[in-house]
Amino acid sequence: MGRLLAAVAAEQNVLEAWQRTLDRLPAEPILIPEVENFRADLLRNLTEISTALRSAEWTPKSLRTKTIAKADGTRTLRIPSVADRVAERAIATVLTRSVDHRLQPDSYAFRPGVGVEDARRALQARIDAGNRWVVRTDIADCFDSLSRRGCTRAVAEMIDDPDLMTIITRCIDRSDSSCSPIGIAQGSPLSPVISNIYLDGLDQELWTNGADIVRYADDIACAAETPERAQENLDWIRSAADRRSLTLNPTKTAIYDALEGVPFLGATIRTGTPKPKTPSAAAAPRITVHITERGSALRARGTKFVITAARHPPVVHPASRTRMIVCNDRTMLTTGALTLAARTGVNIAVVDRYSGLTAFLDTPHDRPTTRRAQYNYLDDTENRLDTARLIVDAKIANSVTLLRRTPTRRERVPLATATRLNHLRAKARDATSSTMLLGLEGSAARLYFHGLSALIPEEYSFTSRRRRPPTDPVNAMLSYGYTVLLSEATRALELALLDPTIGFLHTPHRGRPSLALDLMEEFRTLIVDTAVLRLIAIRAVSPSGFATTPGGCRMDTPTKHALISEIERRLSTPVRHPRHQRSMPYRECLGERALTPRVGHA
Repeated sequence: MGRLLAAVAAEQNVLEAWQRTLDRLPAEPILIPEVENFRADLLRNLTEISTALRSAEWTPKSLRTKTIAKADGTRTLRIPSVADRVAERAIATVLTRSVDHRLQPDSYAFRPGVGVEDARRALQARIDAGNRWVVRTDIADCFDSLSRRGCTRAVAEMIDDPDLMTIITRCIDRSDSSCSPIGIAQGSPLSPVISNIYLDGLDQELWTNGADIVRYADDIACAAETPERAQENLDWIRSAADRRSLTLNPTKTAIYDALEGVPFLGATIRTGTPKPKTPSAAAAPRITVHITERGSALRARGTKFVITAARHPPVVHPASRTRMIVCNDRTMLTTGALTLAARTGVNIAVVDRYSGLTAFLDTPHDRPTTRRAQYNYLDDTENRLDTARLIVDAKIANSVTLLRRTPTRRERVPLATATRLNHLRAKARDATSSTMLLGLEGSAARLYFHGLSALIPEEYSFTSRRRRPPTDPVNAMLSYGYTVLLSEATRALELALLDPTIGFLHTPHRGRPSLALDLMEEFRTLIVDTAVLRLIAIRAVSPSGFATTPGGCRMDTPTKHALISEIERRLSTPVRHPRHQRSMPYRECLGERALTPRVGHA
């Protein structure tokens, strides 16, 4: 029995699924008589469900059909029995917990911690940022139009539990009055999470191509600066839907001017619509400052940092608004700037294009107790190996997700690549030594980058990972991006009072931040690789922005700025945290991961 199925079949999970079924009764009065019969022998019924799930023998019964009225017509629900409903809620709970953090962040329906108001706020924020023209559309008969085969494949690529996958497939394919291979049961508790998983490919494809959508179930909004760009976004949405045999509702598809109002989820959203103030909105966010111009100088003027560079006017950043400064190895740092940074809690990272992160200025902390606990934890060989396995497992899982997320990627990257990666992932879980684990991680990385090359246009000349020096534009962007991410990981560990030089997977070597390298592993594909793919897809970069010499491939300044902006945007992208069950930016997720108990402290 797989790990996920064990969680599904757990008696407590089944009991909670029953309780949620009761909580839904006011909205589903048709079930009341059947619920009372089920309750009459509750313990036996719940035990039977748990046992059947645990053995992977549970099979859902046929669905009942009920037609209900709605504002613009009728809706047909296909309703499972009460026993099946409890089982499916138990499955949905574990499935949601397992995959939710891997879904695109701008989907707001059927997800823990977010809802209609969050979707409205997300659209309002885009409009207030200057995106006045908004595409509004929805997917016609969404649940009834989803490909069952497509849903099965999408879920299978998200979870690694064959037994649970067998049960979910039965739910998707169960018999009803229709023999069509299209459509999933709208009345099933499992269908919402399945639809989110299936439509995540659409979300990812649109986002990759520059269409920044907000989606709530089948309702879609996409804001743009100009009417022309809005029309391009609508064309992208329509073509992405067509590839999945989905149809946009013609009566609900239009481009709106936000000055006149945009109808969305029962509200009208306009430019400058007042928004409720929150405590977090009262304080201006602290930012990361990147100094990319060689020969620049960082100085202090009172409580502000001043950056000077040839041919450019000075740039001033208040220390109170700055969280970290990332500068190149040809930046002059004055003692005044270093002192101001130390006094105001601003970290300074020094990077170069060959060695990556070469220096990191931390601020004073009272850390002996925490670091003593860290060292004691690391002294235990089994603890160290257990945590290293988790790091590699998460890294490979995210690699597979990136390669197979959209239909286009699945066409370009052979299924055999994902299969081999999952095989290496399974072997890594059982690795008996650090040496064996590092070998498996290296094999997975080579295989992943070979798969990634299939997603990169030939004009970029990317065939494999080349680091020192990078030999092509993609490797140049990856190397620089990983260095920026390493700076963020090092800062997160310093704030957690941990020693970033002693890791679980990466062994200490010449003072390199081994624990920071460990921490960033599972975030490489989520942040840097995704940013690079998107920049290429939306043509924000091009091969002409790079120069290749015997010393390696270098980005020009506009290309580097585009990469930094995209990485910063990605780090600021909110995502559902699987443990805290709330939305937080990837940068905060990185900090939360640094604080997890697996590194030796609570």
